[in-house]
This record gives sequence, structure tokens and C-alpha cells, in this order.
Amino acid sequence: MVVLILTGGYGLEGSCGLVVGDIVSRLEQKGVGYRVFRNDNTILPIIGEPDCWNSDAVKQLKDLASSSSAIILVSPEYHGTMSSTMKLQLDWLSKDELSRKPIGLVSLLGGTSNTSTLNHMRHVCRWLGAICIPEQIAIPEGRTHLEDGKISNPDLSNRLDTLIDSLLEITDKLS
Repeated sequence: MVVLILTGGYGLEGSCGLVVGDIVSRLEQKGVGYRVFRNDNTILPIIGEPDCWNSDAVKQLKDLASSSSAIILVSPEYHGTMSSTMKLQLDWLSKDELSRKPIGLVSLLGGTSNTSTLNHMRHVCRWLGAICIPEQIAIPEGRTHLEDGKISNPDLSNRLDTLIDSLLEITDKLS
């Protein structure tokens, strides 16, 4: 089993990158393979720009999604929705890569916790035929709950464990 992690943040140094690192650590502890699509190293073109349909970056993203057993989406919330980086990644994917694929959803918010970004990611994934698991997590108040590259709040940490465990269990049952 291999889990693909897509981040709506740029690179791995920001808050989303810290959460991705925490997810990677938890997957490694469980002996689960993973891949992280580095949107700072592999720049996706804007849909419709010249020659975008022949992009090596798009091919790489599609190949990673196709060959993965499950996906975890991690996006910051900007103006009540997922980042444009996350939306662009999802826009380049199709039912060919995501149909019947289990998806876990994580959002990071600068303010109080809400589910807007999670709902929008779930909506797009549903259109692509993916199976978003019921467990999800919204991490509020910026980096307040992130220390030493991990989620420090015990409740949020437990919720991330539950999300990962559920994703792996559902993925196992579907394979």
C-alpha cells in the first residue's frame, strides 16, 4: 500500500508542510509506503496555457495518483476554501486517477475551526469519483498546535491518528 500526500501549501516549510511531515512520520511508524507530491519542485501549469496538455509535471502527478492506493489532501484555508495550489492539483486529476480511491482530508486554518475547506475538497473529490472517508480534521489557529514538526494538541493528534487508521483500513478493504 502506498499513500500519496498532496499539499495545498507551497513546499514543506510552511504549516501544511509541517503537517505533511507529521503524517509521513505516522505512516512510517505503521510501515506504510508514501509519496509526497512536491509542488515547489514540480510546477504544474495553469490549465489552458500553451502546451499544458503535454506537461511532464502533469504526467508525474497523474502517474503518482494512479499508482497510489489512497490519497491524503492537506490544504490551508484561504478566504473560506482550499488554496489555489490544491485546486490546481485536483483540476489536473480525473476519474481515471481517482475513481473509487480512498481520500483523507486535512485543513489548516488561521482562525477558528470550521469545515469549509474540507467540504469544498470533499465536493471536488466526489465529482472525481473518489471515496472521501468520514474522518477529517481541521487544525485551527495557524501554528498554535504545531510544535517540533508535530501536532502538539492531544485531541487533534488523536484525530489525525484516527483519520490515518481509517484511511488505511478502508483502503485495505477496497483492495
